[in-house]
Amino acid sequence: MDFNATKLFIAVVKAGSFSAASEKIGVPVSTLSRKINELEQALSVQLLERSRLGVKPTHKGQQFFEQARLGLELLEEAQKNVQSIHKLQGKLRISVPPNFPLWWDLLADFQQHYPDIKIFSHSSDRVVDLFEDGIDVALRMGDLHTEDVIAKPVMTVNGVFVASPELLARCGAPKTLADLARFPVVGWENLNQGFFEWVSGAEKVKFEPFFSTNNVQGLCHYAVKGMGVTLLLDFLAKPYLESGVLVELLPDLPKHPVPLHLVYARRKHPSAIMMAYLDFCSAWLAKHAS
Repeated sequence: MDFNATKLFIAVVKAGSFSAASEKIGVPVSTLSRKINELEQALSVQLLERSRLGVKPTHKGQQFFEQARLGLELLEEAQKNVQSIHKLQGKLRISVPPNFPLWWDLLADFQQHYPDIKIFSHSSDRVVDLFEDGIDVALRMGDLHTEDVIAKPVMTVNGVFVASPELLARCGAPKTLADLARFPVVGWENLNQGFFEWVSGAEKVKFEPFFSTNNVQGLCHYAVKGMGVTLLLDFLAKPYLESGVLVELLPDLPKHPVPLHLVYARRKHPSAIMMAYLDFCSAWLAKHAS
């Protein structure tokens, strides 16, 4: 089997068409088509379904793509390890939830420790498909609802109700969750969520925010300006609370810790770079996020 043809096949599947792959890797479309035809003949199986809109792998082609890409990654890693003289180098593709400044400090320290590792960090509310999106490691918050990943717990976070001293001077201090719902509320919302409810132990309180956003900086800005109360993750609220710009509300309410996991695809062999990142995150968080 032609190893280079396999690499070209992987590039075409990733790009979605011969023309897109040609533009990306600099190989003529005619060469790509010929080499993949030869690969299909060598394997005695059709790997791609071709149409005017592009190409997509057949069932057998998808199986070959997944296994061949894993093998190619292992070969490339072996080559790098041999040539790097024990220095970790290469590119790490990660996914981090938006509005997570703690992770920018972690990543900066990681790259100072491993200067030859380049990082691409994707940030979105959308839960990425690790395999389809080519993400090595993702940071996910909350319970995991899939068995397709290996998950490494790294820390837990809690929600903290906060408001400015100016707002409390105008409205008084709430004593219960129900009291809090009568305040002007600034809430987190994305395109797929429009239901607002706070839960504390057995108590559930619905609320209606006068301003909502999926941008945590917006929540912080409104709270600091005295516009309303809001719920922030504890590490986001910490600098505001320490400076006195915001005040914690109802600190005795039962906490509901939210787990954070670093996850990678179960079918993806973790590279040396991925393992270095996972280990670094655990050690860094134990030191800085306690």
